[in-house]
Amino acid sequence: MESKSKSRLTNRELVIKSIEIMHLNVGNKEETDLDHMISFLGMPQRTFYYTFKKVTGESPKRFIKHLKMRKIHQDLKTKIPGQNIKKIASEYGFSHMGQFSQDYKNVIGELASSTLKR
Repeated sequence: MESKSKSRLTNRELVIKSIEIMHLNVGNKEETDLDHMISFLGMPQRTFYYTFKKVTGESPKRFIKHLKMRKIHQDLKTKIPGQNIKKIASEYGFSHMGQFSQDYKNVIGELASSTLKR
């Protein structure tokens, strides 16, 4: 963490660091272990969740889910031959396609199949 030690960063700065980590993990199709990350940041869990919600307006889990949905949306718009919705969704950790479909529609505003068709 650049020139400041993590103990000298404010809670807001630590949350912003966590958001950067979440973006990297989603971009690499890796899961974010929130407990591990919170421990690494050296914040009490309750403080992390409170500050995260204050900064983003969402819980960390919801934020990650929305990041994944937006990334899947991009992947579906630039579909590679041989890929399908189930395969792309599973690459981001979604295994229950019914729930994925509902979540995708709630976040993106359309069915994944509609995105794929365009």
